[in-house]
Amino acid sequence: MELRKIIESNKDRLIEDVLKLVSFESVKGEEQEGMPQGEAVHEALKAALEMAEGYGFKTFHVDGHAGVVEYGDGEDYVAVLGHLDVVPVGDGWTKNPLGEVHGDRIYGRGTMDDKGPMVSALHGLIAIKEAGIPLKHKIRLIFGTSEETGGPDIEEYLKKEKQPVAGFTPDADFPAIHAEMGILVIKLSKKLDSHPLLSLEGGQAVNMVPDAARVTYRKGDEEKTIAFEGVSAHGSTPHKGKNAISMLLSHMVQNEDFQSLKDTLSVLEYNLAKDLDGKAMGVDFKDEPSGKLVLNLGKIKLTEDTLDTYINIRYPVTIKEKEVTERIRELFEKEGFTFDVTAHDGPLYFPKDTPLIEKLMGVYTKETGDEREALAIGGGTYAKMMKNIVAFGPLLPGREDTLHQLDEYILIEDLMTCARIYANAMVELAK
Repeated sequence: MELRKIIESNKDRLIEDVLKLVSFESVKGEEQEGMPQGEAVHEALKAALEMAEGYGFKTFHVDGHAGVVEYGDGEDYVAVLGHLDVVPVGDGWTKNPLGEVHGDRIYGRGTMDDKGPMVSALHGLIAIKEAGIPLKHKIRLIFGTSEETGGPDIEEYLKKEKQPVAGFTPDADFPAIHAEMGILVIKLSKKLDSHPLLSLEGGQAVNMVPDAARVTYRKGDEEKTIAFEGVSAHGSTPHKGKNAISMLLSHMVQNEDFQSLKDTLSVLEYNLAKDLDGKAMGVDFKDEPSGKLVLNLGKIKLTEDTLDTYINIRYPVTIKEKEVTERIRELFEKEGFTFDVTAHDGPLYFPKDTPLIEKLMGVYTKETGDEREALAIGGGTYAKMMKNIVAFGPLLPGREDTLHQLDEYILIEDLMTCARIYANAMVELAK
C-alpha cells in the first residue's frame, strides 16, 4: 500500500520525466568519441542518468553503450532492461512526436517503446527507496542505446558487468512472456539460365508480410508488367496479412509466358506460398509451450540473372534449429538452389512454474485482477540480450498497440499501473 501511495504522490513528476526523455529524438546517428550511437542518443542517455541522480541514485555508464541506475547493496543484482533509442519519427503525426499531453494520453516517439515504461520503472524504484524496503539484491535499471538497430549495447555492457540473477524488460506485452520462439532468416538463391524477366521484386523487409510484388518481362517486342497488392502484417503473424509475393508466384506458375521458369517457380510456390506453418516442406513443428512454427515469405528480388528469395521462420522453443534448417536445405539444394542462413536468434523459454515467471505473474495478477496465463510469442524482445530476463509489459491487454506507429502514445493511467507493477516486481525479485 505504501508503494502505491508514494507512486501516486509523484504522478506529476512521472509525467514530466516522460516528457523530458521523449523530447530527445534519439535515433541512431554518426558515431563520435564516447557516443557510439551518435549525439542524440547520447544526450538522451545523459538526461536519463541525470534524472536518476536527481532522485538520489548512483549512476554510471559503460562507454556510452548503456547507462545504469543502481540502488541497494549486495554482490548480485536484479535488472530492469530497457532502451532509449527510438525508430525514426516519420511524417504524418497529428500530435507532437517529441512529447505532448493530450487528454489522458502522452504522445511522442518512445512513450511506449521504451522511454515511458522505463520512467515508470524509475518511479517504482523511487518508491522502493522512499519506503526503505529491505532487499537482498541490488536493483539496476539498465538503459540500452541500440536496441532498435540490433546494436552492441548490451553485448558491450556484459563485457564489463556480470549477468543479473533475475529481471525483466518492459519491451512487449503484459503479462509475463515466458516463451519467445526462435527466429531464422533464410536466403534461397538460384541462377536463371534463360528467361524473359526484366525485373522481379516484392517485399521491403523479410519480417513483414509483403504488401506489393511485381514482375516486368519481355514478350516478343512487348514489355509487360504484372503487379499484385497484398496486406502487410508482422512476420510473426502472417495470417493477419495477405502475401503479395505468394499471389504473384501462383499467377506466374499458371501463366504460359513464364514456361521456361515453371520448374523453379513451382518449387518456390509449392513450398513457400501454400501454407504458413512449413507443412509443404515437412517442418510444421509444434509444441505445447509456443505452438506451431510460423513461416513468412518476406522478400524476392531478381539481381542480374540470380533470383533471391528470403523467408522468415519462427520455430517452437523446444525444437532445435537444425531440425528446421537441414530439412529446408536438403529440399532446395536438390532443386538447384543455394541455401544460406543469414540471421538466427535462438528461442527463449522459461517454464511457467519457474520462480521468475511465478513471481512476475503473481505481482501482475495482484495489481490488475487479471488471471490470464503467461504468454508465448513469435516475436523477439530485448529479453534475449541477457540471461534470466523475460519481457513484462508495458502493453496491457486490450490496449491499442502504437509501437513504431504515427502518433505513438501511452495512457497516463497505464504508466501509473506499470510503475506499481514494476515496483512490486522489483521487490519480489530482489528481496
